[in-house]
Amino acid sequence: MQTVAGALLSLVMGPASEGRPELTPTAVMAGRLLAQRLFGGSSALMDYDKVPTTVFTPLEYGCVGLSEEEAVARHGQERVEVYHAHYKPLEFTVPGRDASQCYVKMVCLREPPQLVLGLHFLGPNAGEVTQGFAVGIKCGVSYVQVMQTVGIHPTCSEEVVKLRISKRSGLDPTVTGCG
Repeated sequence: MQTVAGALLSLVMGPASEGRPELTPTAVMAGRLLAQRLFGGSSALMDYDKVPTTVFTPLEYGCVGLSEEEAVARHGQERVEVYHAHYKPLEFTVPGRDASQCYVKMVCLREPPQLVLGLHFLGPNAGEVTQGFAVGIKCGVSYVQVMQTVGIHPTCSEEVVKLRISKRSGLDPTVTGCG
């Protein structure tokens, strides 16, 4: 079925991908689902909402869900809360690299329990971090649930569960140490 999905994908996904994530894993899943509908009796459709992606540059960037701007456009400025932090990964400590290079931002609805609308991560292992949190975001995780999650120390993904500073507060988002 994988070969059928690939063939169908190449025929239909080019024109059908307008306005959708143009990512290989997204196209593969869409093709697989199409093949299952055509030949396997399935009715499952591709869900293009909250598709995670990463840019694999020397300092990786990963995201899933809405950007801050998309969330504000959809829900209004007063209904959106953004938590953010600059952080220093462990691997930046020995070479003395600048902590301001790494940044994490979680976009949430403001009213409790603060549904997570998007996550943006700039730093080492962004692909792995984004993939891990994508499942929770796809399932409707809240900020409260993320904050109740124990982080694995010392990992980059731990920075997500330590986000306590909102942009609205005006406080300095630079993390100064463990905790």
